[in-house]
Amino acid sequence: MVFAGALLFLAFSFFRTSNLPWVEEDNYYGAIYAQAAHNNLRAGITETGGVPVTLYFGPLPLPREEYYVHHPTLMPLMVTASVALLGESERAVRLVPISCSLLSLLFLWLLLRDTAGRRAAALTAVFFATMPMELHYGDMVDFEPCEVMWMLASLLCLRRWHLSGLVRWALLAGLCCMGAVCTDWPGYLFVLGVSISFLMKNRKRQRLFALSLLGGASLSGMSFLLQIRKVNPDAWTDLTTAIMMRLGNGVSTGSSASAQSHALHFTFQEWCGSVLHGLGQDYLLISWVPVVAGLVFLLRRMKSDPGYRWLAKALLLMAMAGVPYMLLLRNWSYIHDFASFFALGAIAIAGGLGLECLAFGLEGKLFGRRAQPLVAFVLLGLLVWLGQAGFSRAEKQRSQFCMLDGSNSEPYTLIPDTGRYLARTFSGHTTILCNFDPYGSTLPYYAQRSIVNNLVSADDWKSANDCTARPVGGIIWLSAPRASDILATIPETEITRHKIDGLPFAIWKPAE
Repeated sequence: MVFAGALLFLAFSFFRTSNLPWVEEDNYYGAIYAQAAHNNLRAGITETGGVPVTLYFGPLPLPREEYYVHHPTLMPLMVTASVALLGESERAVRLVPISCSLLSLLFLWLLLRDTAGRRAAALTAVFFATMPMELHYGDMVDFEPCEVMWMLASLLCLRRWHLSGLVRWALLAGLCCMGAVCTDWPGYLFVLGVSISFLMKNRKRQRLFALSLLGGASLSGMSFLLQIRKVNPDAWTDLTTAIMMRLGNGVSTGSSASAQSHALHFTFQEWCGSVLHGLGQDYLLISWVPVVAGLVFLLRRMKSDPGYRWLAKALLLMAMAGVPYMLLLRNWSYIHDFASFFALGAIAIAGGLGLECLAFGLEGKLFGRRAQPLVAFVLLGLLVWLGQAGFSRAEKQRSQFCMLDGSNSEPYTLIPDTGRYLARTFSGHTTILCNFDPYGSTLPYYAQRSIVNNLVSADDWKSANDCTARPVGGIIWLSAPRASDILATIPETEITRHKIDGLPFAIWKPAE
C-alpha cells in the first residue's frame, strides 16, 4: 500500500506537466531530443544510423557536422520509437524518462523487498519518490533517468539469478547491463564494477559472466565509434575534444572556436561550491540524516544478514558508476546541478534504510511490538512531510526559459506561439534573423526553421544578412532597445507588423 502510494505520487507529479510546451530551462533537453526524433523519422534511421541530430532545423539532407556524437544513442532511439508510435508531442517525448523513472521505483522496491524486507522496500520507495532531484529531473528528457533504470534492472536480475540460479536471469542481467552501456558513459563504470565483483568469485560460470560483460561492453564501445564515424568523418575528433573539455576546469563563454579560447576557468574551491550548491538544491537538507544513518545501519546489519550484505554490494556498484563520473568530469558537474542523478539509486537505498533504522529503533528498542500503531503513525507523518517538502522544493526549481531579454516578463506560451507563427509565415528553406533570444531558447524547434538569434544592433543584422544564404527573412521584437535602428535598414514595403500573445513584432519578408 505504501509502495502504491509512492508510485501514484510520482506518476501524478510527472503526468500533470507531461503535455506542457518546452519552455522551462530544464526542458530544453526535451526539445532537442524531440528534434533528434523528428530528424530520425524524416531522414530515416538508415540515413542517420541512429545518431541524433539535435540542433538542425533546416531542410534535408542533414549536414554531417550537425550530428551529436558525444553520447551513446539508445536514449534518443527510445524517444524516436515513442514519437513514431504516438506522434510528435511533448507527452510522447516525455513518456520515455517518465516510464524509466516509474520502472526505477518498481525495481528499487523489488530489490529491497528481496534483500531487506517489505517495510524497508516501501520506505525506500517513498524516499526515492519524494526526493526533489527525482521529482524535478525524473521526467527530464536526458540520459540520467534511463541510465538509473537500467542499473536497477541489472541489479534486480542479478539478485534473482543469485537466489534461483536460473540462467535466464543471468541473460536478462547481461541485456540490462548492455542497455546501461548503450545509454550513457556511467554504464561502462557500472559494468566494470559488476565484472570485477564476479571475477573475484571462485565459480567458473560467474567468471564467464564477467568476461562476457566486459566483451559486450568493449564491442558496444567499438560499435559506437564506428556508428558515429559513418555519419561524420570528424566524429572522433569532435568526441575527443568534448571529453577533454569535460575533464577540464573551463566554461566556454560561447559556442564558437574563438570563444573556446576565452573560457572562464573555475578553481577547485569554486567547483566544490557548485557541487554542494547543487546537492543543497536537489535534496532536502534533512534527508541526508537518514542517508548517513542508513549507511551505518547497513554496515552493522551486513555482518549477520546476507540480504543486507548483497544490498551493500548493489549500493556500492551504483555509487561507483555515479560518483566517479561526477568527480572526473569536473566541467560537466560544475555546470549541471543534477550531476549526482546517476547515484540516485544508491542515495535512495541509503535513505530508505535510514528510515527503516528509525522504525526498527522505535519498534524494537523503545516500545516493543505493542507500539506498532504508534510507529506506523510517526512514519506516515514523516513520509507525508517528505512528500510535501520534496514537491514544494521541486516546484521552486522550475523556471521559465524566456526568449526576449530575460528581464521583461513574457507569456508562458510565447515561445511555441511565435515558433508556430514563423512556421506558417516562412518556407522551410528560409533562414530567419531575429533581434532577441540571447540564450538560444527552444524557438527553432517550434518554428522548424533555422534561426540566427540575438542580432541586437543594425550592424549585427546587416552582417548576418550578408553572410546568410538565401532565402532569408526576419522577425524583430519592436520593444527591444535598438529595434528602430534595425527597422531603418529595411524597406518599409517589406515589413508587416503583428502581435503575438499581445507583444509587438515586425516581420521582414524580402521582395523576391
